[in-house]
Amino acid sequence: MQSGISVSPELHNAFDAFIATPSHFCLPVTISSESLVPLDPIAFPPPTTDDDIKFFNSLPLLAPHIQPKTPIFLILRRTIVSNALIAVTYIPSTSPVRAKTLFASTRATLVRELGSEKFDSTIFAADAEEVLDATVWKERDADRNAATGGAAEDGEAESRRDGLMGKEERELNEVRRQEEQARSMARRRDVGIGGTIGRGNGEGESELHIGIGDGVKEALQRERANGSVIRLTIDVATETLTLISTELDVEPGSLASLISDSKAQYTFYHYPDPKAVIFIYTCPSSSVIKERLLHASSRNDVVKLAGLQGLEVAHKVS
Repeated sequence: MQSGISVSPELHNAFDAFIATPSHFCLPVTISSESLVPLDPIAFPPPTTDDDIKFFNSLPLLAPHIQPKTPIFLILRRTIVSNALIAVTYIPSTSPVRAKTLFASTRATLVRELGSEKFDSTIFAADAEEVLDATVWKERDADRNAATGGAAEDGEAESRRDGLMGKEERELNEVRRQEEQARSMARRRDVGIGGTIGRGNGEGESELHIGIGDGVKEALQRERANGSVIRLTIDVATETLTLISTELDVEPGSLASLISDSKAQYTFYHYPDPKAVIFIYTCPSSSVIKERLLHASSRNDVVKLAGLQGLEVAHKVS
């Protein structure tokens, strides 16, 4: 799904200047007047001898741009000696639905129009700590190292970390791992239709980790009109995917009123212009750990279930 928004001449100029200035750590980018526009660049703090320490020490400088309801793009330089860049898309779960949709559908445009060959990686973040916390960045580094052959060492390190945590800390850490895994799958496949599905009755559903409640598949098969909404959640007690409701003729500005602020929810929305199906996963911070873990680990299964019913998702927002 494309938003119709493009990179402004001002951003092209600012990006060229950013590339040419190794002392610049971050170039923030926002959307204004239907264009991608630059904000003031952020410089690295005073030099250190270690590039990783320099990067981690710079992360707090991003805090003024990490607001609870305002999405933003951040172009980051990992080291001063390399022009390999990181494109971060920060879309907080509490931001307005229209803003979520707009930024999510524009992130590919940002990288493509500035030159995808200039970016070493792209990251999607929904929580402030995913941008500002050095520990999270170190975990990403460990994941990349594991993917290139360091899995055994990383597994041992993870086990040692878990051994130092209490039960609740381990559960929260598992929630974060599950959510990051889901985001990683989304990054690899653009639309994260991954995981396994089963415990249902149809072909391709032999490994579903949750049950499918009455009316769920029928709703996914039936709703096709622009503006239609399908709302689902998981009953934690029975670990069953259940149908909350289906709605028709919902304008984008009215969608937020259909998203619960008290429990986790999966929402399929037939966005009217451009025509596309958007999958939205929301989970309030007040949710209990088991609810967060169950919904985070099952969301890709839910998208795949929709695909098996003929409902193809164009983009995911979480």
